Amino acid sequence: MSQQWWLSPYNTIPEVTAQLTNFPKQVKIYDTTLRDGEQSVGVSIAAEDKVQIAQALADAGVDRIEAGFPASTEEDKHAVTEIVKQVKNAEIWGFSRCVVNDVQACIDTGVKSLVCEMLTSDLKMQAWELTEATVLSRIEKAVGFAKQNGLYCAFFAVDASRTRLEFLKQAYGVAVDAGADELVLVDTVGVMTPQAMFYLATQVKSWYKVPLGVHCHNDFGLATACSLAGLQAGADSVHVTVNGLGEKSGNSDISDMALALTGLYGVKTNLKLDKLYPLSKMVQKATGIPVSPFKPIVGEMVYVRETGSSVAQVMTFPPSVEGYAPELVGRERDIFLSKKSGKKSVEYALDKLGISFPNDKIGDLLTEVKKQGVKNNGIVPLDQFRELVTNFK
Repeated sequence: MSQQWWLSPYNTIPEVTAQLTNFPKQVKIYDTTLRDGEQSVGVSIAAEDKVQIAQALADAGVDRIEAGFPASTEEDKHAVTEIVKQVKNAEIWGFSRCVVNDVQACIDTGVKSLVCEMLTSDLKMQAWELTEATVLSRIEKAVGFAKQNGLYCAFFAVDASRTRLEFLKQAYGVAVDAGADELVLVDTVGVMTPQAMFYLATQVKSWYKVPLGVHCHNDFGLATACSLAGLQAGADSVHVTVNGLGEKSGNSDISDMALALTGLYGVKTNLKLDKLYPLSKMVQKATGIPVSPFKPIVGEMVYVRETGSSVAQVMTFPPSVEGYAPELVGRERDIFLSKKSGKKSVEYALDKLGISFPNDKIGDLLTEVKKQGVKNNGIVPLDQFRELVTNFK
């Protein structure tokens, strides 16, 4: 076990690893914060912020950045154009529907790659009053137009997770015949189990010998689990967003995915784990959407301990209460004082403030800390703790 990873030994026993033989050795990270992430209710990211976020994504090691939907607004088209000009250390992708004019808007921005979407499920076709023939025709025309103009193209089957198997195979086949370089398996409304995703991704990989991406939404809280199941079946890339932003309840989160792939599965990515926290803060500021303080990697309280038992363990032997060292992701441990504190917490606070205090009186000081915690109905800040020490008799 690594000196910074303290994981379950069952992850690597033969009975478990035998199930991971189709997992790619390295996974490409495709970030769609600037398109699907912006589809979060109430979110509108300014063009200049998009350029900054795109550069931060590239600097964090994201392989592919979906810069936006150029056909949606002139501002979005301008933002994508600027990202193409300014961000050079990642692939910049455009997004389009299977509409020739959408593809042309992507071409106008200078992108060399695009994801081209078309609905494929009966439910979606009913909503839009489309026939299968119309759907297939639009796929063929749009993908064909993209390829005629020299673009690298991934076909994105909207609501693939609720599409009849025979029609999904047909739709993907039309896309591949039209020149699609890659396929994307999409759980648009987040309704697949990981086991179903594994099955469907396995099917798609058996049909067509082109790279496969997975794009999962989080309506049942399983976006990351389903994405990992798609990768387990042999998918080559995974779609993510910063802070799990996205339509409805969001997409698979880049930090969750990075931690799982790197730590639990030992799969290579180009992501720099220590860049994810500042990236999260940047996106929170640009969108006005905060994350839970307990969100892995990026939450403000993830590496904070409060209860006396946990504090004692983390100060004595961190692996007893941690799965990995916070330093791996550019974070630091901290300890808060409250009614739940123990003697080790008080010793930590004294040391942090550089205060000498009689050892035989620490128990009494702890009693005062607990009383103050109850009075505060929460945390005892360090400045208040300093006052308790000063006034201690």
